[in-house]
Amino acid sequence: MAEFSRQFAFVSSVLAGFAFAFYGTLLVAAREHRAGAWAAFFAVAASVAFLPVTLGMTFNAVRAANQPREQLSVSTAVADPQIALLSMLFLSGVIFLLASFGISGWMRSRGLGIATTSLSLLGALAVFVALRPFLHAVPAP
Repeated sequence: MAEFSRQFAFVSSVLAGFAFAFYGTLLVAAREHRAGAWAAFFAVAASVAFLPVTLGMTFNAVRAANQPREQLSVSTAVADPQIALLSMLFLSGVIFLLASFGISGWMRSRGLGIATTSLSLLGALAVFVALRPFLHAVPAP
């Protein structure tokens, strides 16, 4: 469980840094373009969504490392509402980042906007398919 949390935290921190760097690039590139403003907004939203995942999973890894093996496992994490919240925040961050990518193409041209939007939608579908087995949600009572 500790390794799962460490890897989740690492990936989230990398994506948060990338989203914030993309935000900085968009600020310079899209001074007066409305699509650029929206792309920058979604890049910041992605970075903000990834930050609590990084912190939460880092502290969860510390907790898991200090717990006896039988108390904390991936199967008990499925029932943990904190893990479910962090999973949803992670997915939100990925969607925000992909939305930023999709919108950013519209700053250049209509053709590029269609291409980046299409690729972002395909990417979102691929993310859900690839991550579905690894993300946890708490079943409704």
